[in-house]
Amino acid sequence: ELGVVCEELRNRLRSNIKAPGGKLFSLRFSQGEYSLTGEYNGRRLKPCTVVGVLLDQECSVLSFFDVEEKCLLDYLNFDFPGSLYPFFSPGSDGKWLGVRRV
Repeated sequence: ELGVVCEELRNRLRSNIKAPGGKLFSLRFSQGEYSLTGEYNGRRLKPCTVVGVLLDQECSVLSFFDVEEKCLLDYLNFDFPGSLYPFFSPGSDGKWLGVRRV
């Protein structure tokens, strides 16, 4: 899972406090499907090895890209005026996860 969180939720997660609902905008890949926060239907897409994230706060859009194929995976609109922070959760499969500039 990869995305952005609001400051309040970020602070709760850092303090190991169970976070009640909060502003979390993310893309998750599970069982061959990508899904966005709050979406019930995943999109079947080819798994990619490098996912790009673009946060455009002026247009209130968070976009996810397949960097190697140079194509859009999906995007979501959000309405949140405060600060947003990046996060990622590697999951439980034990595979390596890295962050790099593109």
